[in-house]
Amino acid sequence: MPRAPRIAFALTAAALCFSSLVAVTAQAEEAGTKMVIKMGMVSRPDQAPLEIAYRRGYFERHGITIEPVAASSGQEFASALATEQIQVATGVPNAALFNALNRGIGIRIVADFAHLGDEKDRTVSIVVRAPLYDSGQVKAPADLKGKVINEGPFPGQYPDVLWSKVLALGHLTERDVTVTHIGFTDALGAMGSGKVDAAFMIEPLVTQADAQNIARVMLPAGAVDAGAELSIMLFSPSFAQNLDAGSRFVAAFLEGARDYYDAFFLGQGREDVLKLVTTYLSVKDPKLWAMARQFTDLNGRVNIADLKRQAAFFKQQGTLSGPVPDIDSYYDKRFAEGATKLIGTR
Repeated sequence: MPRAPRIAFALTAAALCFSSLVAVTAQAEEAGTKMVIKMGMVSRPDQAPLEIAYRRGYFERHGITIEPVAASSGQEFASALATEQIQVATGVPNAALFNALNRGIGIRIVADFAHLGDEKDRTVSIVVRAPLYDSGQVKAPADLKGKVINEGPFPGQYPDVLWSKVLALGHLTERDVTVTHIGFTDALGAMGSGKVDAAFMIEPLVTQADAQNIARVMLPAGAVDAGAELSIMLFSPSFAQNLDAGSRFVAAFLEGARDYYDAFFLGQGREDVLKLVTTYLSVKDPKLWAMARQFTDLNGRVNIADLKRQAAFFKQQGTLSGPVPDIDSYYDKRFAEGATKLIGTR
């Protein structure tokens, strides 16, 4: 499919096609200090901090009762955020989200959910077909000239940002490669059959691809774009008016994120956390969790400068149809600040 139709398809596929990873539907029902919240649960490893918070009762401790709602993808909840069917969602910053902000939808950015860490962070990576990498044919970005690359499921998302930086390292542009957009699992299958040569890939698929001799890591994303925002927590306009409940929600989430950090970065309580995540999430092999460390700001701070950079990229790319939105006006740090007043800072 030519690039322009692909972009049009991606931007019309959902009213807020920001690929949310987890969504939370809040019933505005409060009994005393309890708020009942319906949470869309997606059994993916990147949901580990939220899953830990839920399973360990942190939401209950902060006066929030969670009613899980199963979903195959958080994207099923995306359009409901603007219409107040859901009040909280996590999702990747992308062109469709910024287009939504330009339409005056009062979504609020409230906390970091995941960002790229240091140069060793391979939470997401650029991987190359094992035969090409092992033979030395593709070892560096310049070697990608003439190759087929997968930029991720849809255009106008962070993988495009990362790929632009990777190609630039090899003095290449998209004109020097053939670009595809397919899902991560499908991309691995396409690499296995030789139809795709390199791809933006997420853990634990990165580790699985290497173990199965499908693909090798050419560049960990952290080595190319450290600090980039991968996923942010969003509140609907009405929920953003409830500073108390919103702060309690963020506090519970951050407690889960801190437990995750303590387990996988510091080795504290690791076995208990491993048992929890392998029981309730889709990745059952404990060894894979050691390779899939997710970076979350333990005080909820968002890299707003990076969100502005990504928005400017999408504007230049053409997937952001209007101006770069005033992102500062959509960032409400009161909830993260309120959360740290409840649980302290790290």
